[in-house]
Amino acid sequence: MPADPPALDAKVAFLRSLCGRGDEVIETHFAWLFLIGDRAWKMRKPVCRDTMDYRSLEARRRDSLEELRLNRRLAPDIYLDAVPLVREHAGSLRLGGEGEVVDWLVGMRRLDRGRLLDARLAESTVDDATLHAVALRLAAFYRSAEPAIADSRLHAERLLRQIGANRAALLERPIPGADELLDRLRDFVAQRSSLLAPRAPSGCVIEAHGDLRPEHVFLGDPPEIIDCLEFDRDLRVLDRAEELSFLEVECARLGHATAGRTLARSCLALLGDRAPDTLLAFYRSHRGATRAKLYSWRAREPDGGRPEDWIARASSYVATALEDAAIALS
Repeated sequence: MPADPPALDAKVAFLRSLCGRGDEVIETHFAWLFLIGDRAWKMRKPVCRDTMDYRSLEARRRDSLEELRLNRRLAPDIYLDAVPLVREHAGSLRLGGEGEVVDWLVGMRRLDRGRLLDARLAESTVDDATLHAVALRLAAFYRSAEPAIADSRLHAERLLRQIGANRAALLERPIPGADELLDRLRDFVAQRSSLLAPRAPSGCVIEAHGDLRPEHVFLGDPPEIIDCLEFDRDLRVLDRAEELSFLEVECARLGHATAGRTLARSCLALLGDRAPDTLLAFYRSHRGATRAKLYSWRAREPDGGRPEDWIARASSYVATALEDAAIALS
């Protein structure tokens, strides 16, 4: 009779045992990350949340391979392989090799976190040449992407569904301005349809990165963009201008709105994309509402820390998104 698979704690303990001086172990909601020598190893937790279900070994294998495929689009030199964690005949664990596969890990090149865009912005060491290099990398990616939605009606309907989902989440808790914000976003889709109409037919709505934040931009030569949203294709399908607007929002929250604006506008210019300022303001506002929704959800999780802290963060996103919504409808 085959032995039961090792528990998560046993797998984590084994991987911790591989760490030496200067190595690091990071736990997230959905995974463990082990920074060992010049490699980083990501092992998913056997969790089930919304659109992700990692409870089976096969699901973790499949999603590890998908993460590898998707991230190689923008970080081919960082995402290296998917490696099995195996149990040898004697019962000991090892990375790779012969034995019973008990889990899967994504192997990556370990990065100097001081070279991520958020860290460099904090040091105020990001110049225009650096931003231009990132814009070139993103523009090449967007230019090569196939359209994911080509029908303007479908694009507008999808935005309205997202606004509705954001409303359902944000109105569960008293967040000042949330109802007004979502009314304004809905009004934009209805009243400024002429701005949205050309986007999908012109190939702007693509399968993008999905989580384009400063902490995911590695300033190498060339720059590489890591940690795409791999578990749900629907969340990766975006107007490229919306994705760039999200990056602008996140740079602004770090106190570097000018860098975010420069990066977004430079990339659009390289693409020959003349997205109007009011459309970009709508996308910034919409992404802000979506981000607020995520923090509202986070406040409901039992291991999520102090709920009031997450609600405060959601409220700050709503406040900024209201400012952008006013610009969009001006």
